[in-house]
Amino acid sequence: MATSTTPRPEHMDEYGIERANPDDPGMVGKLRQQHAWLDHVMRMKERYGERGGDQYAAGITYFSVLSMFPLLMLVFAAVATVLASRPDLITQIQDKITSSVSGSMADTLNTIIDTAISQRGAIAGIGGVTALWSGLGWMNNLRYGVSKMWMYPVTGGNFLIVKLKDLLALIGLLVVLILAIAVTAIGSSGLTWRLIELVHLDQVPGISYMAFAVSLLVGLLANFVMFFWMLTSLPRGKVPVKSGAQAALIGAVAFEVFKQLGSMFFSNALKNPAGATFGPIIGVMVLFYFVWRIMLYCSAWAATTPESLAVAPSPAPAPAVIRVREEVRPEATRSFVGAGVAAGALAAGLWSVLRRK
Repeated sequence: MATSTTPRPEHMDEYGIERANPDDPGMVGKLRQQHAWLDHVMRMKERYGERGGDQYAAGITYFSVLSMFPLLMLVFAAVATVLASRPDLITQIQDKITSSVSGSMADTLNTIIDTAISQRGAIAGIGGVTALWSGLGWMNNLRYGVSKMWMYPVTGGNFLIVKLKDLLALIGLLVVLILAIAVTAIGSSGLTWRLIELVHLDQVPGISYMAFAVSLLVGLLANFVMFFWMLTSLPRGKVPVKSGAQAALIGAVAFEVFKQLGSMFFSNALKNPAGATFGPIIGVMVLFYFVWRIMLYCSAWAATTPESLAVAPSPAPAPAVIRVREEVRPEATRSFVGAGVAAGALAAGLWSVLRRK
């Protein structure tokens, strides 16, 4: 059997369709073909946008802030329990408040402290129940958004087992968040420099730059641990370690840049009364929003690596269904029927006349 050796026409594609002109991928398409990293960035952006990354980041931020108040109640209850066994410490705190705050505000704060200590059991109970309820909702939405970036199923499984996993993930998330933020707070609070002075190294040339570099590296390491844990533990499916590590490194750098800029901005904003009043809650909301956006972008990056696409391939699009429709207008239908009736009546009359003749 002879094989055809006819060359394919210049503008014929792989499906055998001859085109008048070759498809032009455009400038961005050509750059994507030339640079693999740019193609990966564009795949990440497309995945993030198609799966509603901004909407999930905003929703997770809402549940994060909602969960903070019950958690703060638990913190207050723990502090009140410690203070209840230390009356001398309570007196010192109240004296400090009285000397620092003048007027009725000092009396109000001292009354709040006394109330928190006397009702610590009720605060712990209410805070524990609401923290469990809101925290599990927070974790469920967080894992839902991350799994969407991977196109993994977000529902199913045994209800109790799923909630137990969410509870363990919530505890782990709080630990890594506190670790990452505490490292930055220690580095920016001047504690590092006080430790340097304590060991008499403050006179070493360039010690301030060295201290900043060390605190920056420690902060990056804490960020990396936090993002690697979140990126590999939160999706409801398998995550390749290599992809998770690459995405965690990107997230660590992005989060550290945000922390450094945010610490400078809020340190200036909190110096005025309005900033001191509304700054903390706004800062918490902005912090959470950027953390979740960075995490979802990193999840989209990790989900679009070749290793991840081999593990969790994108689902094939639904088959196209072509329906041929003929538009029938009622006016045209009525006109056509009327004309047919008239023609039939005319033909019947002519036939009757011819028969009589």
